[in-house]
Amino acid sequence: MASQTRIKIPAGFWAGLSQVGISTRDVVRKARLPLTIITEPVVTTPQYFAIWQAYSNLIDDTAKGIIKLATVFETAHYPPPVLAAYHARDYRDALKRMARYKQLCPPRKLTYY
Repeated sequence: MASQTRIKIPAGFWAGLSQVGISTRDVVRKARLPLTIITEPVVTTPQYFAIWQAYSNLIDDTAKGIIKLATVFETAHYPPPVLAAYHARDYRDALKRMARYKQLCPPRKLTYY
């Protein structure tokens, strides 16, 4: 039995879209998802990619849109592993910091057989 992966949507993501000038409702409609997804803390993998594809379709330049979104996003809303990665010397160090943080965290779910 395969379970579908769930991805956390960071707190403030939808507010960040609004600050960039993109309507959250437009993104959700373009992604063909229910409007209730805006209040959900986690989404499925297909929903996650649909959200980013919709955002990409609504902005003119994807690279500039990602940079703009990252600069308006409140750092207080970043998850701890992301904050650790931002203080890294390079990409490899960022990955090591994220992996180290994940090792320190307890598992989110335990399955017994």
